Amino acid sequence: MEVTKGKEKWVALAFMAPALLLVALVSIYPIFVAVNWSLYETSYVRAVKYVGLDNFVALFTSENGVQNIVNSAVYVFSSILIVIPVAVLLAVLLNLNLKLRTLFRTMIILPWVISQTVTALLWKWMINANYGPITYMLERVAGIKTDLLSTPLGANLSLIVANVWNTFPLALVLVLAALQTIPTELYESGRVDGASGWKSFFHITLPLIRPTIMVAVITLSLEYFNMVTLIYVFTSGGPFSATETLSLRAFKEGFDYWNVALGSAFSVILFFFNILLSLIYIRLLRSKEH
Repeated sequence: MEVTKGKEKWVALAFMAPALLLVALVSIYPIFVAVNWSLYETSYVRAVKYVGLDNFVALFTSENGVQNIVNSAVYVFSSILIVIPVAVLLAVLLNLNLKLRTLFRTMIILPWVISQTVTALLWKWMINANYGPITYMLERVAGIKTDLLSTPLGANLSLIVANVWNTFPLALVLVLAALQTIPTELYESGRVDGASGWKSFFHITLPLIRPTIMVAVITLSLEYFNMVTLIYVFTSGGPFSATETLSLRAFKEGFDYWNVALGSAFSVILFFFNILLSLIYIRLLRSKEH
């Protein structure tokens, strides 16, 4: 019997080996390559001279390097602070027994299926200083004529709004699924005890969906920290590097400027941020199971 079980393990491992090898080649090997390149001075994709931690020192001591980290933090936390309340509010509304609920759910989830490239182009058109409908309405209603993408504040706000519009359905779906698992008996007991709608939300709904909200926060934070396409197409990091995040800087250093060593150093820092967020995510999932 033990021999049979041992054979089954080896057979299972043999079937898993191709997939594990593919994961190693696609995910693990590039990490070691990036770490190795970050310790060298490079010419295109060729290591020229070993420089140790000089690329990391340059990253943290340069003005743009620190600004990239700050920009990433502002972008991630600002987006999260808007996405989560919007997702929770809409999830609560869509969980009610309303007419045309299915239609509303479909319409709200639509932005999620639109690619980041299309999202960036769509919002660039809507806020264009010459013919964008949003800037036109601002001028007609409030008398404000402005080019939002020409100022650091306007570019950051526009980018965050576009990101929120594109990604909030993910948090919405997670929260809505959590709401549908809450037993109706709890709300009925609350009404018997005289709890209002607000009290039921804060004392019943919110505590029960809090673990799901935290999962949504970590999941979206990972996505935002690694986001390149939306920012690159929308602002390309401008104006004056005001929207250039850590992930975008790593991409531009490696593929626009061909400074592979510095781009790898940025990627390594980004990798450690991802590891930290992933560990928090795993811990939240385990606490949710218990």
